[in-house]
Amino acid sequence: MTNRRPPRCDIALLVDEETGDYARDGRFRVARHSVEAHVLACLEARRGRVEVVPFDPVVAPTIARLRALDPRLVFNLTEWVDGDRNLDAAIAGLLDMLQLPYTGTGADGMRLARDKALSKSVVEALGIAVPRHFVPARGGRVRNPGVPYPLIVKPQLDDGSVGISRNSLVRSERELRERLRRERPPSGRPLMCEEFIPGRDLFVAVIGNTPCVLPAVELVIGRKGPAAPEFMTYRVKHDRGYSARWRVGYRVPRLAPGLVSTIDAASRAIFHALRLRDYARIDYRLTPDDRLYFLEANPNPDLSPHAFGRNRCFAGMEYAALIRTIVAAARRRCGERT
Repeated sequence: MTNRRPPRCDIALLVDEETGDYARDGRFRVARHSVEAHVLACLEARRGRVEVVPFDPVVAPTIARLRALDPRLVFNLTEWVDGDRNLDAAIAGLLDMLQLPYTGTGADGMRLARDKALSKSVVEALGIAVPRHFVPARGGRVRNPGVPYPLIVKPQLDDGSVGISRNSLVRSERELRERLRRERPPSGRPLMCEEFIPGRDLFVAVIGNTPCVLPAVELVIGRKGPAAPEFMTYRVKHDRGYSARWRVGYRVPRLAPGLVSTIDAASRAIFHALRLRDYARIDYRLTPDDRLYFLEANPNPDLSPHAFGRNRCFAGMEYAALIRTIVAAARRRCGERT
C-alpha cells in the first residue's frame, strides 16, 4: 500500500502568527470572526485545497511549509513581522525570492506607499495636489520651512493611523516643538509634519490591475462638539466605544460628475505610479470648494467586511465577489505560473 501525496495546494493563506493558534491536530486555526476567517471561508467555498500558513518570524519554518505546499497562489494577509509593520515589504520580498505568485502589492510598491513623504513627492509629480509637508531633522532646532499652520504631526513610515490622535494637530511653532518632543519614537523612526487640509475624508478602493475605481466612501462624524474628532485618527478607526460616542459612520457621498471623473483619473494614476497591485485604498481630503488632495495610499488594505461600517469594506462590491476578484487579478497578473 502506497501513501498518496495530497493534491497540490491551490491557495496558501499567509497570515500573521498572532491571528490564531495551533490545534491539537497540528494545523493552524485562525481566530473566529477575524478577517482571516472571513477570507478563508470565501476561498474554501470556491477553491480546491486551501491551507493556512502562519508567518514565523524565524522565517525558516515558513519557507519549509510553503515549499512543501507548492501553492499555485499565496493570498498574502500579513501586516508585520513580529509586530513590526515596517517589515511587511520583507515578506513580499521573501515570496519573490521563493518565486511564489501572491496577491497584493510587491515589495517595491509597499515601500513606496509606506513612506508618506516619498509617496507624496511621487504623486505631486503627476500633477495631483498634496498637502505641503516637511520632515523635521532629528535633534537640534525645529525649523518649519514655511508650511502654514495648523499642521498634523504623524509617523512618516507607519500605517493604519498609528500615531495619529486629536493632539497630532498643532497650531503654532510652540505646539509643534512640544509635539515633536513628545512623539519622537525611541526607535528614531522619522516623523513628518503635514499641512492640515480642512474638508472631508474620502476613501477610494481600487481593484484589479486595469484598474477599476469603486465609489468613494466618506467618513462622517455625526456628533459635534469641541472634543469631536476632525479627521481620521487611530481611535476613530479602532476604538468602537469612541466611534459610537461620536456617531462615526461612513457613506457613499453625492459628488458632481466632474469630481467623480477627477477621482477616477487620479486614483488610476496613483495606483500605477506607486506600483500598487490587485487591490488598494487611496485616501483623500476634499475641501469645501471641491479641491482634491492626496493623503496616502494603502497597499493590501483591511479586508474586514465591516472596515468602513456595515458592508463598507469596498463600496459597491459584495464581499465574496471582492475576494474572488483579488484572486483573479493576481492570477492574471502572474500568468502561467498560477
